[in-house]
Amino acid sequence: MFKRTKLLQDLFDKYDIANLPHGIKEDKMGDAFEDYCVLILESDEILHKYKTNSININNTDEFIFYHIMSKISINKSNIKKIFATTDIEHRFTGGNPKTDIITEIHCANSAIPAIPISVKSTTARKVAMAEFDVDTIVKEVGIKEPELIALLFKHQVDASAKNFTSDEKDTLRKLLVPYSKKFVRWVLSGSPVETEDLRYPVLITKFNLTKTDDITNINVYSIDEYVNNLMLDKNLKVKKGGFGTGLSWTYATGSKGRKIQFKG
Repeated sequence: MFKRTKLLQDLFDKYDIANLPHGIKEDKMGDAFEDYCVLILESDEILHKYKTNSININNTDEFIFYHIMSKISINKSNIKKIFATTDIEHRFTGGNPKTDIITEIHCANSAIPAIPISVKSTTARKVAMAEFDVDTIVKEVGIKEPELIALLFKHQVDASAKNFTSDEKDTLRKLLVPYSKKFVRWVLSGSPVETEDLRYPVLITKFNLTKTDDITNINVYSIDEYVNNLMLDKNLKVKKGGFGTGLSWTYATGSKGRKIQFKG
């Protein structure tokens, strides 16, 4: 269990988290954790501790800072200032970007590209990563096979694979194989391939919470790490679940039959 620091408690108070009804609370919780990560990354005090090797990983704020920075290749002695923002442009499709935070690291003698980060918080074992209609999935992932497209539409309309035969499930799994890694990367980041576009994150910071909003776990992943965690078992074999993607295929309230929601 991670102790809730004053920085996080102040944000919970700002968003009135304790008094919000289910549904609204989850949205505002997401906002609170995005703001939380921004404040941590912009903290001169924590940056100083990081540069002087005096980070206390038993402090939740410092733990998060340390683990985000550990994913970034940079000589910490060169860091002068870190800036972060939640002001992100929309995607070309008009939808919200998958990036929640962009951080810029200003150094003494080198330029570090801005780093886009996704922030996720959930009380469930798996968190909703994306929700799209099949037309968008097919277009953005680049799926061409008519049989695969037809099966995706069937899953969307039925809102599950409950009406699939065993052969249809096997066919969907097999036809997805050439696309599966690109597909999972697209679900997580919004892009099926690596890109320098800041609307598509390169890191995911994930907070696991209890029903009483306490933090049980914090992890920072690169997109490739998260893809592999979802798709591969402990023996590095592709999981059968999610038709070989490791994702849970479901639907969100209000979009049943029109979109597929993916959790991971």
